[in-house]
Amino acid sequence: GGGGAQPSAGGAAMIPVAAAWTDFQYNPQSMYQGVGMSGAHVQGANAHIQPSGRCKALLVGINYFGTANELRGCINDVKEMKQLLLQEGFPDSQIVVLTDDQRGRNTPSRQNILSGCQWLVAEAKQGDVLFFHFSGHGSQERDQTGMEDDGYNETICPSDMRQIVDDELWSTLVYPLPPGCRLTAIMDCCHSGTGLDLPYTWQTRMGSSWQQDENPSMAAADVQLFSGCQDNQTSADAKDQERFKFGGAMTNAFVKAYRAQPMQTYPDFMKALRYNLQKGGFSQQPQLSSTQAFELRSRVFSIKEGIVPNTNAQVGRVQRRKIRPAWNQGMSFGGGGMGGNAMNGMMLGVGAMALMNMFD
Repeated sequence: GGGGAQPSAGGAAMIPVAAAWTDFQYNPQSMYQGVGMSGAHVQGANAHIQPSGRCKALLVGINYFGTANELRGCINDVKEMKQLLLQEGFPDSQIVVLTDDQRGRNTPSRQNILSGCQWLVAEAKQGDVLFFHFSGHGSQERDQTGMEDDGYNETICPSDMRQIVDDELWSTLVYPLPPGCRLTAIMDCCHSGTGLDLPYTWQTRMGSSWQQDENPSMAAADVQLFSGCQDNQTSADAKDQERFKFGGAMTNAFVKAYRAQPMQTYPDFMKALRYNLQKGGFSQQPQLSSTQAFELRSRVFSIKEGIVPNTNAQVGRVQRRKIRPAWNQGMSFGGGGMGGNAMNGMMLGVGAMALMNMFD
């Protein structure tokens, strides 16, 4: 993320920060956290969590240049989000940007994205504020573990097309975080509704309440995911009428809603997201999922404040029922332009753009 302080500068002098991205060592061991529960420190619903002042962000935007599935807005999405975070006081040295117009360490390959996730959560402590943003293609594959409610794992598609499944993202980004640490995540891709495997989803149609997954993946931190659509919807690549730049619809809606009124309650913020999407001509519904079933009606949404305390006494994966893997119902790609055969025989929900004409 060009300019600004160098990573070695380590942010504000008073606040110790984790290892710089340039020095960070990737741990290639498997990230998958299997079924099983353990006890966690419960802070109580009314506990006040004081922010530590430490802020870190990982922003990933992939346009898939030169492939049949090229997108136009994802790198712009990341630039927009970075500007918002800088305005919110995130240090430039603690924002890692992976985009496919870069080379080497900052390309959004599978290994670099997982390494970025490890960097983001490394040394995280109570009061820390983290941010994860992905804009690109999302997809689904059959879940062989019997954990997923719909029989599918949601995936994100790195630039090298070696997919990352939601189980891996949960195990790497969500489960390791301590109680009282906040991670806000934005996923602007299709099939992103449960893209981090968070156990609670806010349902407005069913009397406005949290709905828990049948096989929940419980964690102690305060992780909140705003996603571009439910798992069975695709995101859209928007042409912002005001700015004439291509960008993901969800990213634009989020940045606009947050800038327009920074301290809105959660219901008002979700309403603003929905309004911005509809105003742009998009039918997709924004979705909020969370690790904590907190009372959100009167709570103010802020990227940096209002950390939700842990009320989960047990953390880990619970398997109440083994769910049969879903059968692929959609279109499967051949290797055409997708960087080898990673997409062969796999249902691909094409994020951000209508690419139906590929199948004509």
